[in-house]
Amino acid sequence: MKKITVLLTVLAFTLSFANASFAQDKQPTSDTAVTAKKRPAPIPRAHIVEDYLPILGKQARANGVRPPKPFFISAIYYHMEIPQNITNAVGYGFSPSISLPSEYNGEMPVRMENAKIVTNSGGFRAGVNILPFMSIFGVYMHTEGYSEFTAVVDGIRGIMNNGYMLNQKIDFKADTGAVGVGFQYGMRIGRVVPFAVLNANYAWTTTNMTDQIIETIIAGARVGLRVPLPKNMGISAHIGTQYQYLPMGNVRTGQYTVTLPAGTINGQPEPLTMTSKYRANAENASPWAMNAGIAFSATEHFMMLLEFGFLSRFTTMVAVQANF
Repeated sequence: MKKITVLLTVLAFTLSFANASFAQDKQPTSDTAVTAKKRPAPIPRAHIVEDYLPILGKQARANGVRPPKPFFISAIYYHMEIPQNITNAVGYGFSPSISLPSEYNGEMPVRMENAKIVTNSGGFRAGVNILPFMSIFGVYMHTEGYSEFTAVVDGIRGIMNNGYMLNQKIDFKADTGAVGVGFQYGMRIGRVVPFAVLNANYAWTTTNMTDQIIETIIAGARVGLRVPLPKNMGISAHIGTQYQYLPMGNVRTGQYTVTLPAGTINGQPEPLTMTSKYRANAENASPWAMNAGIAFSATEHFMMLLEFGFLSRFTTMVAVQANF
């Protein structure tokens, strides 16, 4: 009966909340025609911290290059829908107890078909720009979601001669923390700023559906184009890819409760609620995903980001970020 498979890998969602682009930008010089190349005007600091963070930021401003602000904090909403392949699922330790035939060794095989996870997450990210092109950050996300799948058990003689097929929807909650590092660089060419972003995160997730901490390593890369606008505003678009690795493997264990319809178990006249432990191998359809998004900077202190993921999973991320 354990159909519950822990689709939870679920959360690996994780979190590729990258600092998608406060690329360095040269301050515009005078429109007056000159015969010799003019040195860009220095950019003044906003507060004394900018003399120390990011490192080398003071020298960049002296050369007319605008580095990112020392600190940033983001509010994030993240939606994900991801198919899963669940194999080798078994239930055991049933309550009320079931006496399985000896060849089952106390474990009931369950096929988990058409498995999918849907999550909605909210949280925040905060970090420091150590260098003009490098940041470190931490993330906290709270997730509420559900897993859907069809649980199929073949007939077991003497116990449930006809087996069963049940469409299941299981709600769950989870909390995720992550730490990461990001690298971003852009260079102004005419009126646009091509940029590239690399990031890597280590995330850990606890959930009420497994008795394990789910650890995830995520790496991603993005390339894009930013168009500076007047008054330090800007708009950008990017596309990229992301890879997810589970160092702990894909085996999940936990406890699950299910209500079996009347007659599922031989001689069972009424619906029966049963609890058991489970073990299953849960894998995302693919560790790779693509993403694309747009961002708008209202000022050098504020950015809004909208990003979509596609191919192996569908994701939507909305974030607002303050830089100070």
